[in-house]
Amino acid sequence: MPWRPTNPESLELLRQVRREIADRGDGLLALLLAGVELYAVLGREFDLLETMRAFAHDMHQAVEGTPTVRELEQLFDRDPPS
Repeated sequence: MPWRPTNPESLELLRQVRREIADRGDGLLALLLAGVELYAVLGREFDLLETMRAFAHDMHQAVEGTPTVRELEQLFDRDPPS
C-alpha cells in the first residue's frame, strides 16, 4: 500500500508497524517511526488549520457590512409605526 499521510488507513498501518517493531524489541526504530507518525499527524492538523484560516478570511469578506444580531433584534422588535 502506498504511503498517503492524509489517509487514516496509512496512519493506522504505521501505528501497527511501530507497535510490532516495539514488541520485537527495537526501541530506536519504533521511536523513529513514532516521530514519522507525529510529523504526519501534525502535518494533517496544520493543513486543516490553514484551510480553516482561509475559510474564515473568505467568510469575513462575505459577511462584512451585514447587520449584527443586536441590530436585527432592534429592527424587528421595535413597535410598528402608527
